[in-house]
Amino acid sequence: MKSQPRSETPKKPGRATVLMLLTNSYNPDPRVRQEALTLLDMAYRVRLLAWDRDCRSPLAEVMEGVEVERVRLSSSHGRGTTQLFFYLLLYLRLFWRGWRIPFQAVHCHDLDTLPIGFVLGKLKRKPIIYDAHESFLEMFEGRVHPWVLRTLYRLENFMLRRIDLLITVGEKLKRYFVDRGAAHAVVVGNWKNLKDYERTPQQNLEIRKQLGIPENALVVTSITQLLPNRMLKELAMAIAPYPDVYAVIAGMGEIDPEVRRWARENPRVIHLGFIHASAVPAYTCASDAIYCGFDPSMANFRFAAPNKLFEALAAGRPLITPGIGEIGDTVRNGNCGVVMRDCSAESVREAIGAMRDPERRVAWTRNAADLGRTEMNWRRGEEVLDREYARLLPVGRVQARRPFLQPEAPASAAPRSRAALAGKSEQS
Repeated sequence: MKSQPRSETPKKPGRATVLMLLTNSYNPDPRVRQEALTLLDMAYRVRLLAWDRDCRSPLAEVMEGVEVERVRLSSSHGRGTTQLFFYLLLYLRLFWRGWRIPFQAVHCHDLDTLPIGFVLGKLKRKPIIYDAHESFLEMFEGRVHPWVLRTLYRLENFMLRRIDLLITVGEKLKRYFVDRGAAHAVVVGNWKNLKDYERTPQQNLEIRKQLGIPENALVVTSITQLLPNRMLKELAMAIAPYPDVYAVIAGMGEIDPEVRRWARENPRVIHLGFIHASAVPAYTCASDAIYCGFDPSMANFRFAAPNKLFEALAAGRPLITPGIGEIGDTVRNGNCGVVMRDCSAESVREAIGAMRDPERRVAWTRNAADLGRTEMNWRRGEEVLDREYARLLPVGRVQARRPFLQPEAPASAAPRSRAALAGKSEQS
């Protein structure tokens, strides 16, 4: 079902401007996109400053009404402590650009944008929103010097007590930040728009045909960052004994060459490469189960409430996940999939074996759909953002075009055939 793309005309007299800061190139980041589009629909103007580390994206463009301006600064992930020098240069450039932009609130995505957003907000006397997608510092334990972590921890505590609003993804993470001093905190989960996941059985079947998947096969999908800690190798290994099980893997990251090799060695491992955020619902709905792997040794995952969880619930698809973080609690309490003891290939294989039982899979599918329809969907996120932004910016807001308009996917982002995807890791 095709829908018309959003208007590309961002400016409207009288609208309050929200300045968003982001340290990826916004290609687009799913959570940032959803929040930005919701703010547009609430009649705010959204201007986004993003860090283009690869220096390949346009310097400026309007994406679905979001005005994106990129700072080109070549760098790579995994630099450890030396990355601090790149952040210093980035902050100088962001400050120069942010200072010239008239804005009524600054919305900082994750801790690495908060220091410069904090300075801009305080100097301009504008509200500061800290959007903590995760416990950022815990991702870097063992990768940077301990004194860096201690310093950043104290700096985060200092800013937490002085910001105007903390937004985070789940109740566990919210309690963690409140205990550290956040005065006003709310949860805006990575919930999804149910409208985006309205797909017919025929549409789902067509995608499976395009990918060369037999009609009665079991399809386990993982659309994620292609990183070692997402335990994708274990998924590829786990499907080997089951001739009726296919693994669909999409995303980009450091293990992309390995995923390509798995796909060459096993035709039941399908590598899609990078897919646009607006195409994710189609592939999710065409699946029978969603795999969400984590390395349990990483401390940050104890708060895990990832996009994959809410994509699966919006599509009404059961999950396969380890019993950590909010995702583990949700799947266990909602009885909407398999909670594994760990992410070993053996555990994943056992989970897939359970998912092959039609009776149990039907029950898990029904429970996932019920949970997504009644509790965990983007309507809650819209309500929270509307309430909190109205509190912070009571003046300068005009009436929205229509209340809580749902984001629409560009028609050009429709899924492509497996042949068209072969050998291509990115799509625009």
